[in-house]
Amino acid sequence: MKKPAIMLMTVALTMLSCNKNAEGIEVSWKLISNQYQGRGVHKSEITFTNNSRHTLKNDNWTYYYSSFRTIVRDQESDIVAGETINGDLSRLYPTEKFPKLRPGESISFPLISTHYAMHFTDAPTGGFFVIKGLMGKELILNTGDATVLPFPKDEAYRRSAADKIGIETAADRYAMNNDLYILDEQELPPVFPTPISWEIRPDLLSLQKDLELYYSENLSNEAAYLQEKLQDLLGVSVPKFKYRSADFKNYKPARIVLEQKAGDPEHYTLEVDVQKGIRIAGTDPAGVFYGIQSLLSLLPAKDGNAIPETLNIPALTISDGPRFGYRGMHLDVARSFHKKEYIFRFLDRLAELKMNRLHFHITDDEGWRVEIPGLPELTEIGAFRGYTKDEKDHLQPALGSGPYADVNIGAGSGYYTRNDYIEILRYAKSRHIDVIPEIDMPGHIRSAVKAMELRYDRYMKDGDREAAEQYLLTDFGDTSTYSSAQRFKDNTANPCMESTYRFVGKVVEELAAMYREASAPLYILHIGGDEVPRGAFEHSPVCRAFLESQDVYKSVSELHKYFTKRVTAILKKYDIHTAGWEEVACKEENGLQAPDPSLVDEGIVTYIWNNVWGWGAEDLGYRIANTGFPIVMINATNFYFDFAYTRHPDEPGLYWGGYTDTRSAWEFTPFDITKCADKNIYGEPLSPEFMQNKVRLNEDAKKNILGLSGTLWAENLRTWERVEFMALPKMLGLAERAWSPQPQWAQMDDEEKRLPEREKEWNRFVNKVGRHMLPRLDAEKVHYRIPPPGAVIEGSLLKANVRFPGLILRYTLDGSEPDANSAVYTEPVGVRQGQTVKIASFNSKGRSSRVVTLSDR
Repeated sequence: MKKPAIMLMTVALTMLSCNKNAEGIEVSWKLISNQYQGRGVHKSEITFTNNSRHTLKNDNWTYYYSSFRTIVRDQESDIVAGETINGDLSRLYPTEKFPKLRPGESISFPLISTHYAMHFTDAPTGGFFVIKGLMGKELILNTGDATVLPFPKDEAYRRSAADKIGIETAADRYAMNNDLYILDEQELPPVFPTPISWEIRPDLLSLQKDLELYYSENLSNEAAYLQEKLQDLLGVSVPKFKYRSADFKNYKPARIVLEQKAGDPEHYTLEVDVQKGIRIAGTDPAGVFYGIQSLLSLLPAKDGNAIPETLNIPALTISDGPRFGYRGMHLDVARSFHKKEYIFRFLDRLAELKMNRLHFHITDDEGWRVEIPGLPELTEIGAFRGYTKDEKDHLQPALGSGPYADVNIGAGSGYYTRNDYIEILRYAKSRHIDVIPEIDMPGHIRSAVKAMELRYDRYMKDGDREAAEQYLLTDFGDTSTYSSAQRFKDNTANPCMESTYRFVGKVVEELAAMYREASAPLYILHIGGDEVPRGAFEHSPVCRAFLESQDVYKSVSELHKYFTKRVTAILKKYDIHTAGWEEVACKEENGLQAPDPSLVDEGIVTYIWNNVWGWGAEDLGYRIANTGFPIVMINATNFYFDFAYTRHPDEPGLYWGGYTDTRSAWEFTPFDITKCADKNIYGEPLSPEFMQNKVRLNEDAKKNILGLSGTLWAENLRTWERVEFMALPKMLGLAERAWSPQPQWAQMDDEEKRLPEREKEWNRFVNKVGRHMLPRLDAEKVHYRIPPPGAVIEGSLLKANVRFPGLILRYTLDGSEPDANSAVYTEPVGVRQGQTVKIASFNSKGRSSRVVTLSDR
């Protein structure tokens, strides 16, 4: 799946050395000031260090890079100019005053861009130079991400005058962790997430290598899954036997029996008895599968090649089942592509946490990631990003993908073949996870728009206009101007063209065929529907003609509803429900989103996202549910896991809606969101009056909350390590809230009683996570985020703590970086004046958090 070398007289000089100083041109970036000159812009300094053999002149180079910030028109530099081209792709180029930059020389200049820069991921990424060579040839020098220099720590770092959020310090964390304490083992739930009820007895059941597995005839999938896990753990073959008798009661100590029982969906009972062995009874195969997950969590995690002689399990009885039927994670592979093996790995994490939905974001402006037979351009063009003159060979670079349209370089290129996708579906199905595809439209669809324009060109070249226009998404006469949320100028499919609906029908037809072949359910298709930019279609002749031809839809603002209903009709032919972001259930009232009751009968499942405190739509999800729409709560302030964990320049992630960590997800209260919010996006307290004016969820609308989901938007998730870092342990908080019963503290209206009870339960949760769940993730080699320690120096004593008991704190007093051999912190440590303390949290494998530095001065 490697694209051919870029043509157009371009020569690619691959400079991918890990040492940027070895060759090429190094680019460094330094924030000078946010709120520059009291405006909503920031000033940075760019430095080029020329380690190449080429001389940069005032007419022979262009530097391209990705950035979430737009280059403003008025700059202070007279040697370099720049512009944002489209989306996040920007370029810098020399003015006539640019002096020659010879090999071995450096040059710095200021750059002013919109908004602010708070984290290292705000710096330029995926940069490369295009240098004019001899005979018109172009040389590409790949520079990668800019080297980020230290951020200012004073007023220059604040993003606005209203911003009350400072850089999180070690002292802040110490205070936050100070009420945590170690609980006795018997005070912790035996499995995760917390089950409905359990009883632990003092006996132990020893599983040895004579273990056998019996199962009801309709549980062959679950039996095969458990057999594989046990064989991997025990290192021997575990025989399994199917039984047909409904009253099978042949229990033995060395036997595991899987069976079904009556009850609510997905519920199970797990019994471990020293005389009768192990019995898992589920109300359906999914319930049995979740009982298996609980059983496996009682066994030691497979760690390397060690094979235990005996596995001891406490005798117990667990009765359990989920709070919500929808327990999901959204994963964006359109912005950053990740191969199917990583998707399998992600599905394994979901299964272990008893989560049952993968919301698979497979298309967006920056990429189309699944093969659609009959429309090869979607993946030929739409699945690759790289340097291009006209996007007839592939899409432009984006989100740090760099110059090369190659699946082996970066995360900008790649797709799942039809067989790959079917394999993913089957893998998910075997783990009782439904895959909900998202085909984002009519906005966020630039990858398909460009692909269908290429298809049009090809057929027109052959003189076949009918074929050229069959799936076209573009009205070439449209002179509308707009800028999308991600600053694209051309990312919409025209809702007034019949060819748009032929395209949708073709894609749905092929997706449905894949699901049928995989024997996987497809009952919901997410159509996105969000962030259609204001101004789109306003000057489309096709849309003008459509609006004049009928009396139902009067204005361009109503075309979104028209599009949603047309697509819903297509999906109904396949017995598929429409799902979308909250915009698909709304109409515009006085410039704001409001539920549209006329769409309730369409059965649209609405995903609630934009609840940012202080923006005005905090209660929109409740208003939509109260109107009668089924909703999935995916609230940005709690479940957008691509947000940075906290305010610190060294933490990766977005933060437009705030910050999310494990606690953000864990403390979410779906039936009353006012109980899990106390500050707005700038850190200002929310007043009681503000809260009282928000719409509450009606009692009879609680049934409309299908469940909860987290999201992983992938603008910053270019490696799988980064995906796991941002997802975990946040997903553990989500899993607890989606599966476990509503906690008592969430039902308390008296804040003075509620908050202490919440803190007690939080302590129980972090004990379970730190002592049981993180070691299991270590055994699976999951690159979760290890929280840095809290630490202070008080009275010449180093005092430290950590969010998750079970992590190890290691420190040095000589200024060196702590490693797996450094001293372990167990109690306050004396520090002499002038000593530099460095301390970090370590997991069971010796991997560490970022290092915290303190000094006693």
